[in-house]
Amino acid sequence: MGHDRRTKTSCPARDLNWCIRTGGNIYFLAKIGATDGKSFQQMAGSMTGMTEDEYRAMMIGGGRSVEGNRFIGEDGDAQAHRQPQGKAAKA
Repeated sequence: MGHDRRTKTSCPARDLNWCIRTGGNIYFLAKIGATDGKSFQQMAGSMTGMTEDEYRAMMIGGGRSVEGNRFIGEDGDAQAHRQPQGKAAKA
């Protein structure tokens, strides 16, 4: 199976959002996390632009609101360019 340059570099570069976008799944992320010694909270936080603490607090508080995150479609609010929400993204 042929892969383009971005796909070939996304895993070594740990571009987790691109890995998911190009066919990875939660099990794939679990393997990367185990290899790197990172928790799911650290990885999910990095994928949303939140710190690990921000992500944990959001999940303990009931998770992300569905408002603005209902669909990804062409103009959907959950589009990657309309993410991330946390302090880590603003740094």
